[in-house]
Formats: sequence, structure tokens, C-alpha cells
Amino acid sequence: MKISECIELFLSFIEDKSPYTVKNYKVDLKQFLDIVGDKDISLVSKVDIAKFRMVLQSKKKKSSTIARKLAAVNSLFEYLVDMELITSSPVSKSLRPKISQRVPSSLNDDEIKKIIDSAETLMDKLIIMVMLTTGLRSSEVLSIKVKDITVLQDGKSSLIFSNLEVKKDTVAFIKVKGKGDKERIVPISGSILKLLVEYVSLKKLQESDLLFPISYKTLWNRIKKIGEKTGIKLHPHKLRHTAATKALQLGSELRVIQELLGHSSPVTTARYAKVNQKQLVEATKRIIENLDI
Repeated sequence: MKISECIELFLSFIEDKSPYTVKNYKVDLKQFLDIVGDKDISLVSKVDIAKFRMVLQSKKKKSSTIARKLAAVNSLFEYLVDMELITSSPVSKSLRPKISQRVPSSLNDDEIKKIIDSAETLMDKLIIMVMLTTGLRSSEVLSIKVKDITVLQDGKSSLIFSNLEVKKDTVAFIKVKGKGDKERIVPISGSILKLLVEYVSLKKLQESDLLFPISYKTLWNRIKKIGEKTGIKLHPHKLRHTAATKALQLGSELRVIQELLGHSSPVTTARYAKVNQKQLVEATKRIIENLDI
């Protein structure tokens, strides 16, 4: 089989993954095909993988980007091994670049205020505030539908509605699907929940509607533009890093932060440590109150 045929087969296999994940695989595997050529899959060797990496390096790609693309290629070959179309993957560990483990940068309180104040639209402001307090990934934010938001108030739960009166103890829980299609629940409350209710009312959103009907590229450009306006280097992931940093600074336990961000625990025993909704609510509330937003 040709490489192109194998790629089509693999993409059909992963089509139930999130659109963002499938799109990344398509882009990375197409680039591999363009560089290596559409040869028979059995003829692909470590030399081809090395060539792919060298071309990416010549284009000044970050080591993290190269590692992701090689991981995509390796996933393709591992799938083909499982299907018994080849006997082994040519992507060896020695060909994968080492990724810097430096601590991601985050925003300080003054920068956060500048960014929120510079958001020109209600949508932009809400997206930034949600990401700053929950640490959601861009793909997770863009996949939220109105029906994924459940409000808990006075001991009763309901879907979010436009004339909701947000009280001190009112909490909304957002169901999101993260990496590996793992579902988790993140809470929001206070001023951000009030802003969300205002937004839903203004946009006249229905249950099946996406909360933010924009593309990833549009989201990235909007946030980058706000950063440029304030003189701050800004991108969506920096908002996520800031949420994690704030939660840690305000005393949230590491396992609570891992649950909030949808990270797999690096410690085996942590998988048995249950995090309840109350702990998640307290973690996000502390961030909201500390930022005074």
C-alpha cells in the first residue's frame, strides 16, 4: 500500500476523535507525505524519518512541534503494525527531539487587568475570563454547547437560561471533552457566571448552539490582537498556564489542579485520589476573587 492510502485508512480509524485532533493529524501526516513522497509503506525507513525531522528543523520549527509531528507519524505506523500491514515502526526514540522542560510563563495581576480591560467584545472578554479561571484548552472552550452547562442553585439543577439571577452560592458546571476524549466537569461562579448569563441572553442562544461559534484560528488571532494592544505577548495557552499558576499560588492542591486542567497524573497513586466538586468550585472561586473580576 502507498503511504497516502495508509493515511486515509488511519484517518478513518480516528474520525471519532475531536475535530481539532483529527485536523492536527491530517496536517502533520500530509506534511510527512509531501516530504517523504508517496512510496510503498513497506519501504519507509529510519532514513525517511530522519529526513522528515531535518526538513522541519531547517524550517526553524520548535522542538515541541517536531515532537508532535513525529508522534503523529509514529501513531500511523503503530496502527499499521496492529493491522499487520507492517512489522515495526521506523520512528525510533533516538529520532525524537528532546523537549525543553522550562516552566511556562504566566500573566501577573496587572497584565491580567490590562487584558480584560482591552477586550472589545463581550465574547472576547468571556472567553478570556473563562480560560483564566478554569484553565480550559482552546479546543475545549470552542466545543462547549449551551446544553453542556448545568446550573446548581438552591439545591436544584437546570440548564443555563437568560434570566437567571446569579446568587452568591450559584454555581454552573461545564462538561468538556479533553485530550483522549476524556470528559470532565469544570465549575464557574460569581462575576464570570453573571457575564455568561448576560452573553447567553444577548446572543439568544439555544440548547444545541455552540457557546462560541468561531474557529481556532479566529480565537488565536483575537487573543493575540488583545495582547498586541496591551504590549503583552499573549496566546491562548498562556491563559491556561496563568490559571494553573494562580490556583497553585492560592493554595489549591496539585491533584485538584490536575483535575481542573484535565492532566493525567504523573504519580501512579494519584489516580486513586478522588477530587470532589466542592474542591473544584473552591479552586475556581479563589481565582475569581483574587483577580477581582
